[in-house]
Parts: sequence; structure tokens; C-alpha cells
Amino acid sequence: MKHGEKNWGKIDVLLILIALVPIAAFLLVYNQLPDSMAVHFGFDNKPNGFQSKPSALILFSLLGLGVPILLKYTRKIDPKQENYWKFKRAFEAIRLGVTVLLSCVFGLVLMFNLGYPLDIKFFTLMLVGLLFMIMGNYLVQIRYNFFFGIRTPWTLASEEVWRRTHRMAGPLYMAAGAFFILCGFVASTWFIYIFIAGIVLACAFPVCYSYLIYKKTTR
Repeated sequence: MKHGEKNWGKIDVLLILIALVPIAAFLLVYNQLPDSMAVHFGFDNKPNGFQSKPSALILFSLLGLGVPILLKYTRKIDPKQENYWKFKRAFEAIRLGVTVLLSCVFGLVLMFNLGYPLDIKFFTLMLVGLLFMIMGNYLVQIRYNFFFGIRTPWTLASEEVWRRTHRMAGPLYMAAGAFFILCGFVASTWFIYIFIAGIVLACAFPVCYSYLIYKKTTR
């Protein structure tokens, strides 16, 4: 931990408050929710996974509160933890984006189970697309570490490969995010294949690129 840093700062309090919003809403409408709640949906917007109300509440709480806290403390055990101070703004922006995404998803699930006719596919793609764009905007700032960023055997073996891979992946993630948002407006059933192809390319290309750069720089 950097000298003078508090264990809990303003950003941590903000993230906890954001994570608590859907949990508080869940408790407020608890008696209005069905005993078996829809918590997972297919690309046809139809629910295909259900949980009891207590189980769903536990899931909301563990993921909503656990993810931002886990991200905070994994950096403290990273051997390269000092590098986090070189991209603190990027780290906190992505941590905020993930927390907001989870809270929004939980909110959508609550509204659906209360009877609101929501297009879950549309909103999910909007949120995923925005998160990818946020990550892409900040990827180039992320410095070498063992927990956060594009971690392949080759980026972890070379800081130069790490730097070049993240510099390439930033614009790619932003383009992928915009592409996912556009997918939300596609009514055709083919969109699922387009969306999956986009996910695969966005994730696989940086891995292949890091390998090629590693081979090139270690000759």
C-alpha cells in the first residue's frame, strides 16, 4: 500500500453505495417478487434459469459487493503492486464500470421479476458494449502486473510485449464495444452468432498478437 493511502477512500465508499442500491431495492420489494425468480435469460429474452428469493438475494450481495472489494485487495498481494499507482485512474474507472454494470443487471432482473416487459437482450448488450468501450479507453494505461489487464504467458514474460499488446487492444475493445451496442438493435436471430463472433475476436486477437510480438522481440 502506498504511503499515506487510507484503507478505504471515497471511491470505495461510492462503489459500495452503488452495489447496495439493487440490494436495498430487492429488500424493499421482497414481498412483491415471485418465490422462484428468473435470474438467467436466453437470447430470445425468455428466462431459462431460476432461483429462490433468498438465493437470488445472496447472489446479488456476493457479486455486487464482492467484485469491487476483490479487485481492490488483489492488487495489494500483487508482486507488482507499485505499478498500480501508474494507472490508478484507469484501475478505478474500470472497477467503477464493472460495479455499475453488475448493479444495472441486478436492477433489470428485479424489474423483470416485478412484471416489467423489459428487453433484457437489448439492455445487456448496451451495458456490455459500454463496459468494453470503457476498458478499451483505459487499456493503454495499464502497466505490467499479475492480476489486471490482458494476462497471457507472453505479456507476463515481457513488459515490452505487455505494453504493445495493451496499446493494440485498446482501440480493438472500443470498436468491439461499439459493435456490441449495434448488435442490440439487430432484430434478426443471426445477431447471436455475430455477437459471439465479436466476443471471440476481441478476446482471442490480443492473445495471438501477444504471442507474435513475443516471438518477434525474442529472436
